[in-house]
Amino acid sequence: MKILSWNARGLGNPTAFRHLKLLVRQLSPQVLFLMETRLGSYSISKFRHSLQFNNGLESPRVGLSGGLMLLWKDNINVSLNVFGPTYFDSFLSIDDGPTFHFTAFYGAPAASNRSSSWTLLQRLNDIAPTMPWLVTGDFNEILSQSDKYGGPLRNESQIEAFRKALDHYHLHDLPYDGDRFTWVKNRTAISTTKERLDWVFTNHLWNSCFDTPTVSHLDFFSSDHRTVDAIVAPLNTAASSHRQRSRFRFEKLWLVDPESKDIITACWSHGSHSDPISSIIHKLESCATSLQQ
Repeated sequence: MKILSWNARGLGNPTAFRHLKLLVRQLSPQVLFLMETRLGSYSISKFRHSLQFNNGLESPRVGLSGGLMLLWKDNINVSLNVFGPTYFDSFLSIDDGPTFHFTAFYGAPAASNRSSSWTLLQRLNDIAPTMPWLVTGDFNEILSQSDKYGGPLRNESQIEAFRKALDHYHLHDLPYDGDRFTWVKNRTAISTTKERLDWVFTNHLWNSCFDTPTVSHLDFFSSDHRTVDAIVAPLNTAASSHRQRSRFRFEKLWLVDPESKDIITACWSHGSHSDPISSIIHKLESCATSLQQ
């Protein structure tokens, strides 16, 4: 199952619509989540027909901004739980395959409203806390200062609130192909700001039924956001020959956990390699695995 997520930054003009058709023709998604469509009510019929999706949902713009659209093919089973101006929450499966909890999510653009987004995420988690969960979209937030290039540093309290929310709901980011930064301010300027705002997260139950999704950061297709592509496959299918591990990132919260110091000390003290380089690599890998566990 190929799921595309894209902040289109407006689809009301013919040029933007042509780029959307190009995106769909090139990538052939089975599920398409569009943000910032800036379209009014009853726009979905035109898009479903032109893009050859028989099924879809829309959440119209509020004022002149916002607007979401979720489209899917006939072989995708969608059971809608709830939706609003910034999200669609549903259960998804392909043909007779296993079902997972799926949330198409748009984080609040204004930093002052972002805590409400994380509260909403908690409520959506409560819908199906024992199911594999995939969340994708533009969260309008970064996970570390390394997810930002140019411009002033992001407020650390904002980042920490985002990270705490993800930790609380057992969501983690995934390995990806492509450029790190998914949003660029004024792509034609010599000096610009880049950030990684578009994410795909899965929860701790995901790998019980599914392989780790293959995530790609693709082209902009006329927007200032890249399209994000996630390929989902059940375990033991030809789509993936091995389970991928998420990238290790040291968690700041571990510094205040007494047990983490013992784990690090134990892993670093143990050595079975005569070669210094091999010994260091082994200790780092052992430490990362133990901390994640």
